[in-house]
Amino acid sequence: MNVFIDIETIPEQPEAEAKALIAETIEAPATMKKADTIKDWHEGNGKYEGVKDAAIEDAYRKTSFDGAKGEICSIAWQVEGGELKSVSQATHGETVILDKLFLDLKESCKGRPPFFIGQYVAGFDLKFLFHRCIINQVNPGFKIPFDGRHTKDFYCTQAAWAGFNGRMSQENLCKALGIEGKPDDIDGSKVWDFYKAGKIDRIEEYNRHDVETVIEIYNRINFIGA
Repeated sequence: MNVFIDIETIPEQPEAEAKALIAETIEAPATMKKADTIKDWHEGNGKYEGVKDAAIEDAYRKTSFDGAKGEICSIAWQVEGGELKSVSQATHGETVILDKLFLDLKESCKGRPPFFIGQYVAGFDLKFLFHRCIINQVNPGFKIPFDGRHTKDFYCTQAAWAGFNGRMSQENLCKALGIEGKPDDIDGSKVWDFYKAGKIDRIEEYNRHDVETVIEIYNRINFIGA
């Protein structure tokens, strides 16, 4: 049964500990060769003031793309023919979020394995789900086919549009198809900032909107030949 899905993620928690570990291991840019320059970079001397801190912040934020480190803060999904649903860390921890998703899919799909549809769904969403299930010891009750094939094991709207290894962001795909894209105040790069500001409900709304958009994209692409 078709299941449209999208997840939103945050960097590794707790923040202070994760950043401290990065600070211990981060290296100066490879282009720096002189010992004095490297020392200035690490100590923030002169023109390098704040540069290392910025590099640590950037490296920390990138952990939101790594299922071994980051966390899911919101999941939105819609089983075809059903209602759009979502759950987030506004009310639950990550383990409960996963449990609620899989319980609903078990009931809504009536025991059949879900056929996931999304933007770059295997390369990010399903892979991240798979990793977080292992880490949180949550059994979804079915195989999460992040290592499968487009159209056979899942449906990726990016691959459907751009082909194997092709690239097309969801926002640009919306523009190409005349579909209303992301809201002005939030996008994926701002999720962590909204989370820290306590605006998790807004992240969940944004998450739900992405699923609505994926459904529109999927329907438009599959209109041909219908």
